[in-house]
Amino acid sequence: MRYFELDLNGENLQFRLTSAHALDIERSKKVKLLDLMQDYAMESIITLLTYLRKSSVPTFNEKQALVLYDTLVDNGYTLERVLDEIIFEALVVSGFLSEQDLTEMRAEREQLKAKA
Repeated sequence: MRYFELDLNGENLQFRLTSAHALDIERSKKVKLLDLMQDYAMESIITLLTYLRKSSVPTFNEKQALVLYDTLVDNGYTLERVLDEIIFEALVVSGFLSEQDLTEMRAEREQLKAKA
């Protein structure tokens, strides 16, 4: 199984969303995965981090995802970086986004920043 991997404080973290976990998200949150991926609410981010880690750590839970998010922030990540450099990259590896989709999303975001 392929994973998006991140070295954080000397630990190798693996992220991947399986189809079973995607279905769990949709059923429990009553939202389509593609809609959740575009939602920048903390609940959505924590949900995605939780399920992205479950493929390599089956017992990974929401409390651990909150700690992970705080650790990422302590290591210089912002909300935008967590989404772009971890969640979206992991969704590409998992087959829920294409590289082209991610490239286009990044270009659109840069255009919006330039206008602001």
